[in-house]
Amino acid sequence: MKPTVEVPMSEQERIQALLQAGKITQQEADLLLSALEEGDTAAQQAQATLGEQYAAQPSGWQPEGLRWVRVRLTAGQLEARLDESLQMPVVEGPAEVRSAGPDLEVWPEMPGGSFLGGLLGRVGSLELRLPPGWGLEIDSKAAQLEAEGIAFLKGRVAAGNVELGAVEGLDLEVTAGNVEGSLLLRDGQHRLRASMGNVELDLLPESSVRLSPSVSLGNQEVRGFDRTSNGAKGQLGEGRASLEVSVRMGNLEVKARG
Repeated sequence: MKPTVEVPMSEQERIQALLQAGKITQQEADLLLSALEEGDTAAQQAQATLGEQYAAQPSGWQPEGLRWVRVRLTAGQLEARLDESLQMPVVEGPAEVRSAGPDLEVWPEMPGGSFLGGLLGRVGSLELRLPPGWGLEIDSKAAQLEAEGIAFLKGRVAAGNVELGAVEGLDLEVTAGNVEGSLLLRDGQHRLRASMGNVELDLLPESSVRLSPSVSLGNQEVRGFDRTSNGAKGQLGEGRASLEVSVRMGNLEVKARG
């Protein structure tokens, strides 16, 4: 007799199962299904428009010695900020926090406490306070992300907007959405890849960075940087860090604050 092979449920099937079991309401199910459809549609449109260029890239450079908080979120909002008074990260909002070696994993919960088995986040907001020496790894769909003062932000955002405030490290891919805010880069290699959307970045004083911008379809504006010999890149200070910003379809604006 052949063993039974269990086929994992899709995210949509899991939502339906939770609904039938009475663990979420019809309204919550509709919101989650709508968010999934929005994220999937955005990804499909980007792939169809951009072709092979859209293929995901392997993770790049990241600082040694950082510990990580990993969050997977669907249809919600995450606010992450530095809190120098802390020794360990603090999560505010309904979520389960698990240890994963030296790192932490955060699994958001639905309103009312129903748990989505690690596949989906909740509809609502989550606040994360990080001590020095911790970075954030995000995998989100149809969600909004705000990061303030943290050491490093990496991961992927599908169909959502990102706001950055004095973030010190970046390796982020955005499928469809806008990215705006400020970076403080002093060393290392950093990159931002936006498939469809607009990017507006400020490089804060004390940054030491070489900038490599590119736009496939849209407008590009770079201000306040010292030009290199080829005219295609800009530099601040000694250029100890590097920042590669790629926008496939949209507008890019990068400026250096005086």
